[in-house]
Amino acid sequence: MKLYDALSDDLASWVRQQPVFFTGSASTHGPHINVSPKGLADSHFAILSPNRCAYIDRMGSGCETISHSYENGRLCLMFMSFGPTPRILRLFCRSIIVEWDSPRFQELVRTVAQGSQREDFDAARAVIVCDIWQVQTSCGYGVPRVKKGIYAADEDDAGSEVEEETASVQKSSDATVDIDKILRKGHEGDKLTEVCVFEERPHLDYWAGTMVSKNSAHKYQAQHNARSMDGLPGMKTARRDNNEILWVGDAAAYLRRMAAEKVSVTIGFLLGAFFYFILGTLGSVAQ
Repeated sequence: MKLYDALSDDLASWVRQQPVFFTGSASTHGPHINVSPKGLADSHFAILSPNRCAYIDRMGSGCETISHSYENGRLCLMFMSFGPTPRILRLFCRSIIVEWDSPRFQELVRTVAQGSQREDFDAARAVIVCDIWQVQTSCGYGVPRVKKGIYAADEDDAGSEVEEETASVQKSSDATVDIDKILRKGHEGDKLTEVCVFEERPHLDYWAGTMVSKNSAHKYQAQHNARSMDGLPGMKTARRDNNEILWVGDAAAYLRRMAAEKVSVTIGFLLGAFFYFILGTLGSVAQ
């Protein structure tokens, strides 16, 4: 995992090539967490600067992202590779909602859609403007990839340490491809569906197997899985391997969480002082 303060040119170029992204948001106290898939990225999503992006939000059956953004502004956008090179990229953002009746709305829609062939955005209800405060990249080894033989039959993956030639290709002068055979690989006996274009990556099993064979998996977990990015307690086994006293770490996390609720703590203090004053006053009157 790597963290950056902004989108570099190469990461921005990679993001623009991805056909799908996901949004993640949550209310401050509500029980629901919302994750929404988004397509049409070439016309509905745009990077405006290294620290700002935006997407057009069309009418749907819910408005979780909008509601959560109005409440606390927290939003995460996630992109992932379905190509030969694995990657997951997350944009941690503060979001601003520009609804369809705002004077800024039409201009933002044109800015986001600039360069695409689309002109109509029926039932577009808002533009979600995202101020990026951190960029995260990680491996994406567990994400499936599109079978390369479907779109690049004449390219050879040989030589990669973790890759094997998995596509069934009939190579000749015109590089004839047996698409049916490629699609059925891993799905023998099954009816062909849209998922047949995907295959598992070998990266995760290779990497995990290497870690286990070197007896370094627990050490890796102790280094990387004992805490979240925000410092919350993580895997208990990893924390024990770091000689941490679990109840002390849990208590510290609880106190930090309570201290972060400044409004609630302040209101509780004021209510306590108010009732103390009322009870004291009533006691004086009774005497």
